[in-house]
Amino acid sequence: MSTARTWKCPDCGKATEISYDWLAEHGGPVCERCGRDMELQPAAADDDNLLVELMEIGKELLEWANTMGGWEAPCWERLRAAISKTPVARKHVEELAEAAVPKEQIERLTDKADAAGLQPEDLDDLVHEFAASIASDVNNGGLEDQIAYLVAGLGAQHTERQIDELIENQQEQGE
Repeated sequence: MSTARTWKCPDCGKATEISYDWLAEHGGPVCERCGRDMELQPAAADDDNLLVELMEIGKELLEWANTMGGWEAPCWERLRAAISKTPVARKHVEELAEAAVPKEQIERLTDKADAAGLQPEDLDDLVHEFAASIASDVNNGGLEDQIAYLVAGLGAQHTERQIDELIENQQEQGE
């Protein structure tokens, strides 16, 4: 596959075309000028399938990293975070999440934790830490990233209601 997409630095505005082949080999592009992660630019409405395909490539890369070891490296964490906040249909995200880790691995780890007597609350801090890192990435991306993430997770109408409520609360506090 050699289709290219535009990636842009949110700080300096530098844009570049990156092919899926390059992306699969190197991971997400980083701006040469300022060292910030570049952002995939929106494509035409009919390009939703390309975004899903890109997420599938990311999932395959994560599977490969998991089998090779070292999947905790920062580049894989960034890829997991990017996949989690990509504004695509929720069912695609759920399908990719299910397929990202083989069921055998989940069952093996569940059996291991169960055999050691771990309870769900024993993993609470680990889950919160991981979720917080995703939230931090989204929050550091500014309003647009935050809203895109909320729309992907909550839907546009619910997100708008929440924003309206925040605006109303701010106006009441300002009076």
